[in-house]
Amino acid sequence: MYRIRRGLDIKMTGSARQMLEQHTPHTYYVCPPDFRWLKPKLLVNEGDSVKIGTPLFCRKEDERIVVVAPVEGTVRAIVRGEKRAIEAIIIDRKDNSETSRPVDISETNDANSLKQMLLANGLWPFLRQRPFSVIPSPDSQPKALFISCFDSSPLAPDYKILLKGKKDEWEKGICILKQVIGPSPIHLCLRKGDDNTFFESTENVDIQYFKGPHPAGNVGTQIHRIAPIDKGETVWYIHPQDVVTIGRFFLRKELSFEKTIALTGPKMEQPGYISTIYGADLSEILKNNNVVSHFSRRHRRHDATLRAENIRYIAGNVLTGKQMTEFNATHFYDSQVTAIAEGGEREIIGWLLPGLRKWSFSHTYLSWLYPSQFTNKENNSNFLIYNTSLNGGRRTFMMTDVYDKVFPFSIIPLSLLKACLTQDIEQMEELGIYEVDDEDFALCEVVCPSKMECQQIIRDGLFLLYHNA
Repeated sequence: MYRIRRGLDIKMTGSARQMLEQHTPHTYYVCPPDFRWLKPKLLVNEGDSVKIGTPLFCRKEDERIVVVAPVEGTVRAIVRGEKRAIEAIIIDRKDNSETSRPVDISETNDANSLKQMLLANGLWPFLRQRPFSVIPSPDSQPKALFISCFDSSPLAPDYKILLKGKKDEWEKGICILKQVIGPSPIHLCLRKGDDNTFFESTENVDIQYFKGPHPAGNVGTQIHRIAPIDKGETVWYIHPQDVVTIGRFFLRKELSFEKTIALTGPKMEQPGYISTIYGADLSEILKNNNVVSHFSRRHRRHDATLRAENIRYIAGNVLTGKQMTEFNATHFYDSQVTAIAEGGEREIIGWLLPGLRKWSFSHTYLSWLYPSQFTNKENNSNFLIYNTSLNGGRRTFMMTDVYDKVFPFSIIPLSLLKACLTQDIEQMEELGIYEVDDEDFALCEVVCPSKMECQQIIRDGLFLLYHNA
């Protein structure tokens, strides 16, 4: 068992309850930016009819890697941004169309044949590699494959609910992945003390147990402890739901991109789970599932126009997710949507107030004197209030050990951040840049007294290395 001692659990209200609804809207968004540093080559035009599995775009450098349509319908629009970069392909789903499509595939144990099936049907992008968190080359051989079977981030979904009733598909998916990666091991990472019955009976895998606060559930933390990456090595990883999707393809002989999404957050009126398809438009379900602001709650008088004031919707969790702006959709790798209050409002003499309901890592506010508030109890009116405020201004780096208290890697985080800022490639490599990804620095960003964008700094450093490789 691996015990993570340095980290931080941020507990909030709004965890998803055990309720499941079906959500199949009319509009779907497929966004090339979901796939890190992939340069897309467009394969469809506006007005084209597509079926489930129709290639929408491919990677310019390797046209074998394609991203396909998740539903049957018509390409309504192709949205472009700066320098005509493709931001989204909008598909209108055909009325009463099925959410899966039968496929004609033959049984085989040949790794190359299995790879070709995954590539041709748009299932290969489920795999990602460290370093860089990009889609791996089909010609590469990983050091290992990691599957993190628990999530320690705030309000994370329960994997037992995400995978409920999908045991056969899970085992088939593991079997296929084992054949694809050959002699390399598959590591299932479980949380010690959880009900792991679903995963522990899996064959042909190495089961590893982790215990401790976030980021114990991050795949980067698990790789660092079990199979550290040296320069020139790669490790693959995949989400458990995506293993099930691959297993369904080979077991049921049907292509489907259905997945379960957790709706979470203190501003989500009815937190719960929905069964949908990746790329599904969530505008309607979020519009009907929010909480009015504290001020409007007293004055709303059932006025629907006052709803959804000052709420930020995040695709993912509050630490690493992306703000939903133009496209309120489920992204390719997401299994969670979070609603949290917008901050930024100036408080009169706010720095003099005791802050009995404000969270602070450094005990700046007196809320730390009331540990009962940190107990994640639903509908607790005395629970700590979280929003998007920085609670301070950005400034130059401060020499401090605060990062070390939440960073469980045997790496000096402050030195690595500075090396990335100065674009010193040699020093970045010496300090262990290949071991980390931006999500591993999310907690450093939370506790940073300088309010530095630590995740963006690491992402820029990795981008520099990726394009100089």
